[in-house]
Amino acid sequence: MVIAAARSTAQAVHQQVAHQQIVQHQVGLQMGGVRTMSLRIGPGAMVAAAFIGPGTVTTASVAGATSGITLMWAVAFSVLATLVLQELSLRSALATQQDLATLVREMGSGHWWGSLLVVLIIAAIGVGNAAYQSGNLSGAGIGLSAVLPVSFPVVVAIAASLAAALIVLDHYRWLERLLVSLVALMALLFSGLAVLVLPLLLLQSGERLMPAFSVANLNLALALVGTTVVPYNLFLHATAVRRRWQGEPIDSALRGARRESMLAILIGGGITFSIMIVAAALIPSAPEQEVLPALMAAIDSQFPGGGTVAVGVGLFAAGLTSAIAAPIAAGWAVCGALGWSTSPGSRGFKAVALLVLVVGTLFAVVTTRPAVLIVTAQITNALLLPVIAVILVALANSELLPERFRNRGFANLLAIAVLVIVGVLALTKLAKLLG
Repeated sequence: MVIAAARSTAQAVHQQVAHQQIVQHQVGLQMGGVRTMSLRIGPGAMVAAAFIGPGTVTTASVAGATSGITLMWAVAFSVLATLVLQELSLRSALATQQDLATLVREMGSGHWWGSLLVVLIIAAIGVGNAAYQSGNLSGAGIGLSAVLPVSFPVVVAIAASLAAALIVLDHYRWLERLLVSLVALMALLFSGLAVLVLPLLLLQSGERLMPAFSVANLNLALALVGTTVVPYNLFLHATAVRRRWQGEPIDSALRGARRESMLAILIGGGITFSIMIVAAALIPSAPEQEVLPALMAAIDSQFPGGGTVAVGVGLFAAGLTSAIAAPIAAGWAVCGALGWSTSPGSRGFKAVALLVLVVGTLFAVVTTRPAVLIVTAQITNALLLPVIAVILVALANSELLPERFRNRGFANLLAIAVLVIVGVLALTKLAKLLG
């Protein structure tokens, strides 16, 4: 009896240990899955996809053609500023489980400037994105129609229809995978070209290869920063991160969000720098014609038949990614600012996002230069970016965040340094637009 009892006890212990090992193995696999997921490009791809638009492709090409790679410092600062501000945004969203626009509204609640901030968000993100959407769709149309025998309006309609389908159907995974694929396509395309033409770049004079700052190139430097540090990306990223890591422990979610955000933003900055390298290597002086046709011709001269395809496909991908991200960002930002539901399935979100998409499509088809709306968007965005940066810094130090997720000394110094430079950028842009 004693022996039988001992055997029974031993078997029970063995089964319990085996069960614990199985549980530990499963937990390990789950944790490994979380770690693997944290390295995937997800919400960060939206940020990279949004700022690598037709404007970035054009600006980086102009900078490379006219100044070589002397403005590499502007790209580096843009990436740093984006990393800092996007980290503040995603940390605030994950720590509070609220969208950035909702937090901004709460920050302004009870203050005289609260309503003004809501109006500014609606004007800059809602109206502004509708204006910029026309440029995104136009870029996609110009790019693909240069490669395939498809008319410009047809490409615009296809891109707009794809964006509308993603908004209406609310399949986040489809959206994420599409943006990841397009960003990867642009990265491979432009980085590959940059490697191929690098020997030609190294043959040029040192004046075009060393970082430099000059008043003559100030506008280009501001344009490079302005096309990368995008206000609506802060709202876009915060909501996307909160949705992607919903239900995960905050610490692991924050680690994963930081990793994939950093990787995606660095890839985006690498794409911008690669475009600059290609233009600098192949167009050693300011072109007499438009920069993109000049870039196509220059690539064709080195790789026959490849210029139109490379630039056309790259421009289409850049336009399509921004055309998808812009209305979604507008929907999340405007709904959050107004206190509406930010759920992609809500009527308010779909109404705002589709309105932005429709207005942008109409302007893209009717005219490629909606001057009044674009100037208005530039002015409001120039005002909004430093204001939102101030709010982000204040938010990261406020009691709205749990204490352990608030800013510390170094983080505050870095954020304030970015804020000062971004403030100078905004004042300079405003002086230029209003002067």
